[in-house]
Amino acid sequence: MRNARRLALCGCLAAGALILSFVESLLPLPLPVPGARLGLGNALVLLALLLLGVRAAAGVLAAKVLLSALLFGTPLSLLYAAVGGVLSLAAMALLRGRRSVSPIGQSVAGAVLHNLGQVLVACLLTGTPELFYYFTPLGLLAILTGGLSGLAAQLCAKRLRPLVLGGRT
Repeated sequence: MRNARRLALCGCLAAGALILSFVESLLPLPLPVPGARLGLGNALVLLALLLLGVRAAAGVLAAKVLLSALLFGTPLSLLYAAVGGVLSLAAMALLRGRRSVSPIGQSVAGAVLHNLGQVLVACLLTGTPELFYYFTPLGLLAILTGGLSGLAAQLCAKRLRPLVLGGRT
């Protein structure tokens, strides 16, 4: 893929991830776990990983995390999102290309580690290790939301791969 096309796709994925994260922050979810979100923007980080590789996915993640914090977050939300995002991307990247793990499995692993990272940050910042108990319901919810995000990314990648590769599959 030519550099200009690749850069344009990265920009579109980053913009989409930012928009989905913003919309998601506006929608109160009737979930039994306070503060839990669907992680829709993370589906586009996974899509970048599937189509363009680790470097591009890291760029999409960095843009999403930084711009989200600058536009509608706080320095503290930047820390939570950065730690969770890095752990999530690391998990998904490590599972990339393994035949036994689908994009859905990658996404579930990423969602679970994203929540783990955020709970660890909360425990460290507050000095309250009991907050780690919060990981159990968050982790269970991450299996569901990560699966849905992974399914969305998998379906989009299947449709976009021929366009990204310029007709080559």
